[in-house]
Amino acid sequence: MNKQKIGIDIDEVVVEFMEKYLEFHNRKNNTSLIIEDLSNYHLWECGVHNSKEESINSVMEFQNSPFFDDITLIEGAKSGIEFLSKKYSIFFITSRPLELKEKTERFFYHNFPMNNYNFIFSGEIYGGKTKSEICSEEGIKLMIEDNAEYAFSCAKLGIRTFLFDKPWNNNYERHDNLIKVKNWKQLLERI
Repeated sequence: MNKQKIGIDIDEVVVEFMEKYLEFHNRKNNTSLIIEDLSNYHLWECGVHNSKEESINSVMEFQNSPFFDDITLIEGAKSGIEFLSKKYSIFFITSRPLELKEKTERFFYHNFPMNNYNFIFSGEIYGGKTKSEICSEEGIKLMIEDNAEYAFSCAKLGIRTFLFDKPWNNNYERHDNLIKVKNWKQLLERI
């Protein structure tokens, strides 16, 4: 029996990316930013960086630092993913660049040793395929995301999309296929 496919973003859906990134950024730049300061997913659009290029370079530096290696699972993610994997084929669809494939898969194999998950590195922020294009190509009808722009793009294509509540998506565009949830517990209740 073929399971239905579900797409799951990684950063800020499965792991606490921003918390560790801000720790890295604050230490490097002698700042005191907190997650609530991030009014936009694009760090250059909410004043953390002066340009997209500066933001990408900073995030890439972070991804190659010990701070990135210390990111942790979001509360409820492990049990939620294990629960979903009984009913769905899991496709982790991330904007991370392909260069992080080995690090990312190592993290998942460590935290989910009995998994049979699929990983797709869209590199969307770097100019790769969009998550909505990937979902359409792969026949994914359900997506879990924290970026309102990506979530709305999926919802418009008829993909039922759950949007994790984050400071950078408070002003998200509404759609019938877009459901905002606070955490994994609420997601599992609504799915």
